[in-house]
Amino acid sequence: MIACAAPADDSGKRGFRRGAPVPRLPCHKSDNCIRTSRRKQLFVAQENIRLYIEKFGENNVGVLTITTPTRCLSATEFQKKWHSLRTNVLLKLFPTGMWIRERQPRTGSWHMHAVVDLGYDIRTNFPHDEVRRRRYANVPRELRKTWKQVRECSERYGFGRTELLPIKRTGRGCARYLTKYLGKALLSEKAVGEERCRLFGVWGGVRFVYSQFDWVSNRILRKRKAWLARINDLRESVALSDVYGKRWWFSIGEALLNVILPIEYYQVPVNGSPQWDELGWFMYQRDCARYSDLDSIEARRRQSLLEFFTAEGKAWDMSPSHAASYAMRRTERVDAESRQYVLDLDSEGSPA
Repeated sequence: MIACAAPADDSGKRGFRRGAPVPRLPCHKSDNCIRTSRRKQLFVAQENIRLYIEKFGENNVGVLTITTPTRCLSATEFQKKWHSLRTNVLLKLFPTGMWIRERQPRTGSWHMHAVVDLGYDIRTNFPHDEVRRRRYANVPRELRKTWKQVRECSERYGFGRTELLPIKRTGRGCARYLTKYLGKALLSEKAVGEERCRLFGVWGGVRFVYSQFDWVSNRILRKRKAWLARINDLRESVALSDVYGKRWWFSIGEALLNVILPIEYYQVPVNGSPQWDELGWFMYQRDCARYSDLDSIEARRRQSLLEFFTAEGKAWDMSPSHAASYAMRRTERVDAESRQYVLDLDSEGSPA
C-alpha cells in the first residue's frame, strides 16, 4: 500500500511535495532493496529448526548463543573461528545441531545462535528469574558443567560471552525468532559484498528440509516453459537459453506470462485424469480475463498467441511487418498441433 504525505505547509520546506507518494516499503519476505531474495533460505532454516526441536523434544533442546569479545565484521574471520569451535568442541559435546549466523543490529559484529540436543530435560523447573539475576544454585549440576565446558573452550577459540538456555515458549516460536535475521539479511551497509554469505547450517547429519524445491505457486510458470519447449520441439536436454539467448526472459518473458495455455497445462493429474485445482483454475481465469474485450475463449487464446509470437519475432530482430506475418504462421501451426495433440490423447484413452 502506498501512503501519501501531505504536510500542512510545504512552502519553503524540503522533502515530499504535497500529495507526493511515499516510496514503497520493502517486503519482509524479500530483500527488494538489493534485488535478491532469501525467502527460500528463510523457509528451509525455519522448517529445519522447527522439525529438529520437534524430533528431540522441546524440553531436551537448548539454544546456544556465542558472541565475539571484540568487534568482528569479517564473515571470513568469524567463519574460521566458528568452524574450528564447531568441529573440535561442539561436535563432541552435542552430536547434532543447527546454527544461524547473524549480525548484531547496532555494531554489525557477527554472532551465532544454535539449537542443540542435550539428551536430557533442561526446561522443566528451570529457574529463569534466578539466572537472570545471576543466581545459579538451582540450575541442574549437569547443565552447569556443560556451561563451563562451552565457556572455557569458546575462550580458547577467540569467542566471548556464551549462553545455553532452554526454549522459553514453543519450538515454532523459537524457529521464527532464530531465523528473523534471514528475512532482513543484507540490508545493512556492512553486508556489502556478502550477498552469498551462508547464514544457516547443520552438523551431525540431521536435516529435514532441503533447498532443492520450488514453490507450488511457480507451477504454472514451469508449465509455460514446458509449453514453449514443446511448441519448439525441444528435447529436455536443450535449455531455452540455447534457443533464445541468455537474456531470453527479458525478450519474451512478459509475453509468455500472458499466453493462455491449453487447459491441460493448468490442471493436475488425479488418478490418471487431469483435474482442476484451486491454483490452476485461478490462473486460467486470470489469463482469460486479460483479453476480456474478446467474446470467445478461442479468440482470446489466439490473440494471446499472436502477441507472444510477435514478441518472439521482434526478439529475433524481425521488422514489425515480418514479426506480424511470422506470428500468424506460428499461431496457425500451433493451433493445428494442439488439435492433433488432443486427438492423440482421445485416441489413447478410448477403448480398443
